[in-house]
Amino acid sequence: MNIFIALIFLLAAARTGYGASLNLNQLLPEVHNDRFYYFAFGSNMLAQRIHIQNPTAEIVGPVTLENYRLDFATLPFDRWDGAVATIVPMNGAILWGTLWEIDMINLADIDNQEGVHLQLYRPITVHVKLHGNDTDTEITARAYVLVHQPENNVHAFAPNMVPDDRQPSKTYLQVLVKGAIESGIPESYVKFLRSIKHNGKTVKKLEQALQVQSVDL
Repeated sequence: MNIFIALIFLLAAARTGYGASLNLNQLLPEVHNDRFYYFAFGSNMLAQRIHIQNPTAEIVGPVTLENYRLDFATLPFDRWDGAVATIVPMNGAILWGTLWEIDMINLADIDNQEGVHLQLYRPITVHVKLHGNDTDTEITARAYVLVHQPENNVHAFAPNMVPDDRQPSKTYLQVLVKGAIESGIPESYVKFLRSIKHNGKTVKKLEQALQVQSVDL
């Protein structure tokens, strides 16, 4: 109802010439005050990585997302020398990730990092669970999925049968593992990340910048 009222206000404002001054992003469900929640499941689980373009990001904690699986596919712009992460709807699946709280001034920055303007990723709204000592808290957050999602489940392949274009680089997977450990994600999920088939390639510049040379897979 509040969103409906806000939309009516926007229409009325536009007719009176004031619509241009209103920020439509404030209507996003993941926004609260001047900040928004962001769910990271890939390289942005690592603080060193997310802070490159989003310096206001503050960690909330490890969270789960139900009915989605972690998957991988290769982009035409390949900075990681291998496949990158996405999440795909899948009934009964559960994945872990890192919940961040970020200033609205960085919303355009994270859109840019995810290649929204290049139609590489697109933003979606998800409902994650923050697990406390006694109760779980559901939080509405922003996440990014590939515009061209994989058509099948990479985890259905035997390790020696995973297609080359579905394998992340060693460096990328090390970033995921380091970010998961740093965020306090359970060891069972870290073990799952370590088991993912990678292509053995290293990206020296990113490996050094993010200090993942010693991360075991």
